[in-house]
Amino acid sequence: MKRVLTKILIYILVIVSMFFFSNDFGLIDIEKTAIITAIAIDLNGDEYEVSAQIAVPEANGVNSENQKATLSSTGKTASEAINGLGNVSGWYPKLSFCNLIILGNELVKTNVIRVIDYFSKSPRVQDSAIVVVAENTAKELLDLSSPLDNISSFAIQKIILKDPGFDRNIAVTTIKDFCSDYYSENASSFTPFIKTEKTPSGGNQSGGSSSGGSSDSSGSSSKSGSENKKVLFDATNTALFLDGKMVGLLSSEETFAYNLMFSDVNGTSFPLYDADGKNYYLTIMRANAKTAVVADEKSLTAEFSVDIYCKIMDQNADKSGSTYINNVKLPAAVKEKAEETIKSLILSLTEKEKSTGCDFLKIKRNLYRFNYPYYHSYKDNFLSVFETKISVNVTGQK
Repeated sequence: MKRVLTKILIYILVIVSMFFFSNDFGLIDIEKTAIITAIAIDLNGDEYEVSAQIAVPEANGVNSENQKATLSSTGKTASEAINGLGNVSGWYPKLSFCNLIILGNELVKTNVIRVIDYFSKSPRVQDSAIVVVAENTAKELLDLSSPLDNISSFAIQKIILKDPGFDRNIAVTTIKDFCSDYYSENASSFTPFIKTEKTPSGGNQSGGSSSGGSSDSSGSSSKSGSENKKVLFDATNTALFLDGKMVGLLSSEETFAYNLMFSDVNGTSFPLYDADGKNYYLTIMRANAKTAVVADEKSLTAEFSVDIYCKIMDQNADKSGSTYINNVKLPAAVKEKAEETIKSLILSLTEKEKSTGCDFLKIKRNLYRFNYPYYHSYKDNFLSVFETKISVNVTGQK
């Protein structure tokens, strides 16, 4: 019996060894592998221009700053352009560590699912990679640097993928979520919209030495050597998509309201202006939001209810009852102003849905799932006929 077990263990060890030495093990050679951290896609005429940001390892341990290289290639499809990156650079494009897909401002005017579909089906890219839209060209974001990190994709991911305790003020979307929303009944999606802001210094600073250049699919390359501007990234706005095309934009306040309805916003803070003549800063301790679609033969109603428990973090009063032990109680004027503000933001979301046609509030989807007998009656005109019912209750410490 012991011999049989020994033989089985030996066979298992041999098989595991075969799998280990027959996979990408030979591609780990750092001099032959391009570890791509982000992919930027722009529309250049009738071709796609794909730019890849590559984390460049430094043999010299003196320089502690992250180094980067940017390669570009064009093709009739995204996959052709990505394969061109390896052909012109001599590096194998490793996409396993690519966590960011950036779409350019011209590309989003077309159906971007033609590009996103490749990333959702390719086993080389993880479907948990984040999708964002650039205010200008996608390649431009890769060329920029931030005080947070010389590699712009790392800096963008830092402000999007926040640890618990930070404000949840960004509507994050992955490749999987974007495709799932696109192929759903409402064909509506959203992504963070990346804006750039100059740092207070406003000057140009060196983005670090680069061992890579900018290449195209014809094999020509040129060393960039240009200095990168230090900027800050803002992802609090949200791009809205209908049938794969960008049709509108949510402001940072509307994005907060959207997250309040559909995400976990515990610990998120928001300002409240001119409440009883003072300005307040409130933190949400608990939030319970519900959405429902009620339909019958005569009407279609989208119901939104929000129950928030919050506390005052700060106020510009000359004197308050706050101490380091006891927190400030929520005055009636603050409660009323907070409820009024949140109601107006939710109402703004419904108006934005009607004006853009993007069903990011999932009214049509809920109609299909929970009121199917009336789905065919309202599926074509639900945006023009649905009414809104909003209920907001804000409470604080007693």
